Amino acid sequence: MKIFSLILLSLSFSVFSLVGIQKGDKSPLMELTSIDGKKISLAEKETVLIFYRGSWCPYCMTQLKSVQSEILPNLKKDQQLVVISVDNMVTSKKMVGKFKYSFPVVSDAKALILKKFSIINKLSDELVGKYKNSYQIDVEKDSGEKHHMVAHPAVYIVGKNGKITFADVHTDYKQRTDNKKILKNLRIL
Repeated sequence: MKIFSLILLSLSFSVFSLVGIQKGDKSPLMELTSIDGKKISLAEKETVLIFYRGSWCPYCMTQLKSVQSEILPNLKKDQQLVVISVDNMVTSKKMVGKFKYSFPVVSDAKALILKKFSIINKLSDELVGKYKNSYQIDVEKDSGEKHHMVAHPAVYIVGKNGKITFADVHTDYKQRTDNKKILKNLRIL
């Protein structure tokens, strides 16, 4: 009975454990640098941070295309949107050129920002090999690193005071935050 209770307790912690920093937490950083070398202050504007797995991810590209057309045009002057992945600078710039994105993109090739937000998803060596051999997706080449880390898809809204006012993290890479939910939390809808 004692062992059963310990197992049940252990399962309850894993079921309710949260990924990523949460609403009400302080942002672990207040400045980013885009792939264009521009400094982005999170203290000057309310900021939507969108973390995506990489430009190789079709779910991510669908999300970013919708963000470009549905969120970006609706932002107020005191709001900004920034997207972040482990893609290196070269890969990120190719993505921006291919899709004509007009929002700032941040390269976090070493996954330092992902670690600060606690949203790291480490891909197994087997999965990285399958991506490369079956789908011609080279995760190591795109990041320039061998750590095999990507972001759990996540959206954060950071107030000018650095406080997280909205947090939505998905451990299922196929799920994304609905744009209407983002706009509602930006008080646009």
